[in-house]
Amino acid sequence: MRSGNAASASAGALVAGEGMREALFTAFDRAFDWLSCLLFAITITLPSGTVHGVNLKSPLYLALLPLAGFSFFYRGQATGERVAVLLGVPAILSGWMVLGVAQGFPLASALRQYTDIVLVLLLCWLALVFRGEGRFRQMRFLRLVVYSEVAASLLKAGIIAYALARGIPTVEVVDGLSKVFGVNLMTMDLGAMFGRVQFVSDALIPVCVFIVLRHRDSLAIGNVRAALILLLLLVSVVFGFSRYTWAFTVAAFVAGLMTGRRDRFQLVLALMLGAAVLASLPALTVVYELRFSADVAGSSDLIRTEQTSALDGFFEDAPIFGHGLGSYTTQVVRGEAADGGMPYSYEDQILALAGQMGLAGLTLLALLTAYAFSDLWWRTRAPLKDRLAIAGLLAFWLAAGLYNPLLFHPVAGVIYASFATLAAMARELAAAEDR
Repeated sequence: MRSGNAASASAGALVAGEGMREALFTAFDRAFDWLSCLLFAITITLPSGTVHGVNLKSPLYLALLPLAGFSFFYRGQATGERVAVLLGVPAILSGWMVLGVAQGFPLASALRQYTDIVLVLLLCWLALVFRGEGRFRQMRFLRLVVYSEVAASLLKAGIIAYALARGIPTVEVVDGLSKVFGVNLMTMDLGAMFGRVQFVSDALIPVCVFIVLRHRDSLAIGNVRAALILLLLLVSVVFGFSRYTWAFTVAAFVAGLMTGRRDRFQLVLALMLGAAVLASLPALTVVYELRFSADVAGSSDLIRTEQTSALDGFFEDAPIFGHGLGSYTTQVVRGEAADGGMPYSYEDQILALAGQMGLAGLTLLALLTAYAFSDLWWRTRAPLKDRLAIAGLLAFWLAAGLYNPLLFHPVAGVIYASFATLAAMARELAAAEDR
């Protein structure tokens, strides 16, 4: 009798222990989700991750890494292939960092560029673990991206409204915000009171426009809310005053209309947008002419031409493996690493990478990109229109590396993760239709 009671007690203790362990594991997994949401929101919404000199992201990364590793295995995502890529790519890239130092370039410069690249890869991995498998998690990630970008656009609108209410130039408000966040925000006067307000996360606006137009039903975004979101994003991109983002947004808008559900919303949206453009055509013409004028565009185009000429020779000197991470051409130096500058960063980032990593490095990055977006190329039955639209927009974004050094910025990590999630959603929607 006693042995029976002892066995029952032992079994009960075992069950209780299992329950406590599972509860603890679930708490760890939920903590990862909450901290991931916070990290992505900060990355997208705020002009930088530093406020009054306090780095908000570093503590998040330190807390997230062990939790992400746990969730990676707990959710069954840690296949041998993924673990090999996760560990192997940073290890291989470190060889180019060593090469840069061996070539005589500053260690600080090599380490910073290596960190730039690895942080983007890290964000992509965190997003992979966060969204996991299944439409619910994928939609949750895309919804987080859209509403974080909406918050960033509202912040920009608040800057302009505050400047108008106080009767001060927008440029002054932007300069004050730059000091708070420790970053040099792009700005310039646009008339008496208006001014350019550009965040790095503006590059995410076209992606959000496509997400809303293509998946507003899946994301449970009603027609009125979708119209308001699109209006806010389009106004935000206009005040961002970036020629490239303007073109990217137009491409994303067209792609969203072509892949989204054909309904009255699309027709009304197109008619209202057309009417708004016609009504504000004089103002838009002035903005367009100002942005493409020699005074505004000429100086930046001249810098790109100067850099391209120097970078051509830089690549030809070491076409196979390059000069290493952190390297730069002495013909055009953008700032010493010791002074906080990034001498390796050029407007034509792709050509600079060719000189830094050579054809071997570019091939590695191309293979990594193909692997990350395998849902677009192989092992997928996603609709052709979705695959073409996502691949086209991805190519459009990668082409930004010919004009701006943004391919290895934290926001770029969110962009890559968003495209990968869109591709995964297209695959799963096709699989659901087959069932």
